[in-house]
Amino acid sequence: MTSAPTRFSVVLPVRNGWPYVQECVESILAQTYPHFDLIVLDNQSTDQTVPWLKSQNDSRIRLYGSSSSLSIVDSWARAVGVEKQEYMTLIGHDDLLDPGFLTAINDSIDRYPDAKLYQTGSRLIDTVGETIRSCRAVPERETPAQYIEGRFTYRRDITGTGVVFRSAEYDRLGGIPRFERLFFADDALWLSLMKGGYKAFAPAELCSIRMHPKKESTTKPSSWPSLLLALNQFAEFLQDYVPSDAQAKAAVAQYGPSFMLKYHRNLYILALLEACQLGRTINPATTERFAASLKKCAPAVDGSLRKSPKVALVEALNASPARSLALGLWNIYHRLWMQAQ
Repeated sequence: MTSAPTRFSVVLPVRNGWPYVQECVESILAQTYPHFDLIVLDNQSTDQTVPWLKSQNDSRIRLYGSSSSLSIVDSWARAVGVEKQEYMTLIGHDDLLDPGFLTAINDSIDRYPDAKLYQTGSRLIDTVGETIRSCRAVPERETPAQYIEGRFTYRRDITGTGVVFRSAEYDRLGGIPRFERLFFADDALWLSLMKGGYKAFAPAELCSIRMHPKKESTTKPSSWPSLLLALNQFAEFLQDYVPSDAQAKAAVAQYGPSFMLKYHRNLYILALLEACQLGRTINPATTERFAASLKKCAPAVDGSLRKSPKVALVEALNASPARSLALGLWNIYHRLWMQAQ
């Protein structure tokens, strides 16, 4: 007796995703594995996204609209409320799946039926789809502790695309955590789904993550308040997560303080640059806000926020009449960062 095939749902939240969404959808529909559907959660797009989707007349596409304009958090939250196949994956409208992606995932499920998550290798691409570099590989069987170590030592490329999991578990958790603008929400989701188990990783590069200036996760000076809030939400999540996992707790204790210190310093620099953009020195209350946040997230490195040559340089520029130079340095750095990604 032949068993029923494994079925997948690819969930695509989108708002004004043209033209990238066309290429994204076409890459999904081109899967060599036939047993899947595509759930599009449109958030009142006003570009060509919806008309083009409707013109496809493809029974595999299930299009859901919204009666009002939603935040990115509320838009992605709708993935819990729709009917899905046994397994699901989330994808950004600017990312791509190779034709063999679902086939490789199905093979991984057969090989590791007890895994909690499944992931393939991936690559970063630019605005025109040219490969920038391969994403960093992870262990074939990755535990929560290994994930935390890799994340906190900056040896992971964190993305919401290319990871597959059981739809029932996703719904049981309530979907992706409602972190500010979904920053760090992927981390918390993967760790929650992986809890008590492991993620199976197939190294073949079978999806593409697009890097471009308009990407939601692209860092810019004005984004620091949202990033700082989400970082605190992630720290609180970890505090609740680790008591039941001794290895994860040890990883957070070993690598967490340096990660939190580095991240707070980077966000503080963004705040300094925002002040430079506004033509003023940074508000002392903002500096105190960062210090208090670091003390809360990583007491072991309390008082270390400003003990950095890079921070001291940007502080000095912000305090001087030549503060506009900081913006020029930032623009050069950001261009190089985008190219390096």
